[in-house]
Amino acid sequence: MFSKFRMSTVAFASGACLALAAAGSFAQDYPARPIRMAIPFGAGGPTDIVARVIAQKMGEFLPQPVVVENKPGAAGGIAHTYVAKSPPDGYTLLFSGYLTGFAINPVLFPKTIQYNPREDFTSIGNVASGPVFLYVNASLPVRSVKELIALAKSKPGALAYASSGAGNFPSHVGAELLKDNHKVDMLHVPYKGAGQAMADVAVGRVAFLLTTGLAAAKPFLDMGKVRALAVTGKTRTSVLPDVPTFAEAGSPLPELDTGAIWGIVGPAGLPRSTVVKLNQALNQTLAAPDVVARFASLTMDPLPGTPEASAELIDNLIAAWEKVLKRIEIKGLN
Repeated sequence: MFSKFRMSTVAFASGACLALAAAGSFAQDYPARPIRMAIPFGAGGPTDIVARVIAQKMGEFLPQPVVVENKPGAAGGIAHTYVAKSPPDGYTLLFSGYLTGFAINPVLFPKTIQYNPREDFTSIGNVASGPVFLYVNASLPVRSVKELIALAKSKPGALAYASSGAGNFPSHVGAELLKDNHKVDMLHVPYKGAGQAMADVAVGRVAFLLTTGLAAAKPFLDMGKVRALAVTGKTRTSVLPDVPTFAEAGSPLPELDTGAIWGIVGPAGLPRSTVVKLNQALNQTLAAPDVVARFASLTMDPLPGTPEASAELIDNLIAAWEKVLKRIEIKGLN
C-alpha cells in the first residue's frame, strides 16, 4: 500500500513534548514566505499550463505567492527527485503527473530512479484529469487512426512520433500501446515537454503526438497546422465534438481512458497543519469560477478532495500500470 506517502502520525516520546509544541507554533505561521512548485516538464505543455493556473490562484488563498520552476528531464524524474530530497517545511512542492511520476517511472527506470514513490512524498491533493488526444501534422495524408496505422505499416520504422520524454505518459507510453495493439513499427523522438514536441508536429518534423487536452495544441489547431484524429474516454469532448473516441475510430485504447491525472505533493514528513492549509487553498482554487472556466476550455476536469483520496488514487494507479507495463515491451528508454 501507499502508506508512507499518506500523512503519517509520528509517535513522540513524552520527553519530546516541548519540541512538538514549538513545531506547532512554527506551523501556525505557515506560509511566511513564497512557496516554490516544481514542474516536471518544459514550458508550453499541458502540465506546465495547468500548474501555472493553479499556482497563481493558490497564491491568492494562502496568501503567499506560489512560484513555479520548470525542472524538465528524465520523464519527470529530475523534478520528483528534487522535491523528494527537499526539506519537509512546505516551501517546496511538486505539480506531478501521477501516471508518469509515480506509476510508470518506477517500472521503466528501476535502476536509475532516485526516489521511492511510496515513501518519499506527502500527498496534498488531486488537481485535474483530462482526456488524451492524438494530434497529427495537418499535411499528413491521413484523416483517421486507421489511415495513420496504414501509413506507418507502409513505411516500417520510418514514421516518427514525438513524446514529452522517454517513458512519459501519455505521449510515449500511449504511442507504444498503439504500436503494440496494431503490431506496427514507428520511430520515437523524445522532447523535454509537450510544447516543444507539438511545435515540431506542427512543422512536420514528426508525424504525431499523443498529449492531454488542448493546452499544447490550441494555437496550432487554430492555424490549421495540426489535426486531432481521436480522443480517449467513452464519450467525445464538447470542445472538439467532431473528434471520435479511439473506440469509435476502430482503435480502442482502454488503458488510456482515465486520461492524464495531476496532483500536488510535497516531501515526506510534512506537518499535518501544513498539509491542511495547502489542501484547503487547493480546493478553493479548484472551485474558483475563473479556474473552472479555464479548465473547461482545456477539456480538463477539476478533482477537489482530500489528501487521503489523492494517496489512494496513486496507490490504484501504481497497481494498475505495473500490469500494463509488464505486458508491453518499451524500448529506447536510455
